Amino acid sequence: MFVEALKEVVENTDGAVASLLMDVEGIPVESYIKEGMAIPFDIEVVGAEFSVIVKSVQRTVESLEAGETRELSVQSERVITLIRVLTHEYFVALALEPTGNIGKGRYMLRVQAPKLLADLA
Repeated sequence: MFVEALKEVVENTDGAVASLLMDVEGIPVESYIKEGMAIPFDIEVVGAEFSVIVKSVQRTVESLEAGETRELSVQSERVITLIRVLTHEYFVALALEPTGNIGKGRYMLRVQAPKLLADLA
């Protein structure tokens, strides 16, 4: 159900290695890892750790009365993580290699968001 949308994001983004749909409480809903990729981390553990950050950012943005949180990105030495907040309870994340196409990844997450939301309903 969700895996098709997650796969489409990864397979259509240069440098993407994995994606996942996650509950902000740290519970993984679904994940997809690109075929043949040996990633040095567990994508579900990454999602659980980022769920804490997403909740914190949501609280901060709400306290500033800046509207709903839509997107986060974290760039580190070995991985780029893009996060698209779907609802107050769910987000989708994309892990890319450091040379991955961030713009395309953001676009693919935005395009797939309505499909993921429809399946969550």
